[in-house]
Amino acid sequence: MSFVHDEGKLRFAFDGDWKILKWDDHDAYVGGLQRFQETKAVDFFGLYLGEPYFIEVKDFRGHRIKNKARLSNGDLAREVAYKVRDTVAGMVWACGRSPLDGGELRGFVRPVLERSRKVPVVLWLEEDRPPGPADASTLGETIKRELTWLNPRVLVTCRSLAQTAPVHGLEVTNVS
Repeated sequence: MSFVHDEGKLRFAFDGDWKILKWDDHDAYVGGLQRFQETKAVDFFGLYLGEPYFIEVKDFRGHRIKNKARLSNGDLAREVAYKVRDTVAGMVWACGRSPLDGGELRGFVRPVLERSRKVPVVLWLEEDRPPGPADASTLGETIKRELTWLNPRVLVTCRSLAQTAPVHGLEVTNVS
């Protein structure tokens, strides 16, 4: 594995075919755009074999009741969409801005801006009762409607759906 990061109670291990930014921890976000109230960021932005991916992680295990409405009323879909939007804008803004960008961001941004195919947006959603494929698909369609400007291919997945809805080169486990 070339990049491993713990996000809450989950461990994300990306293989060597990935090039990853932990965007919500990146200097350009933390030292720049996060200062603007309401600015959001996805957890990971990556390139898998050159293809850009936005990955947002939500672990609702133990918080089912608190998050039930967010899942059904569109709030979670809008939150993911805002994070993707702000991430694209933030990365473009930060390109070449020293000391926020050490020159790496252009290589990440270019594949998003030059895409003619759908851009993958992944919501990794762990719940006490994992979503079934139909629920995941419905939530994915809601996110997709919020991101029509991006022409996304949205995947809502979790550890129990990873066999049928995989993110290639990514292994997610519980942190012990």
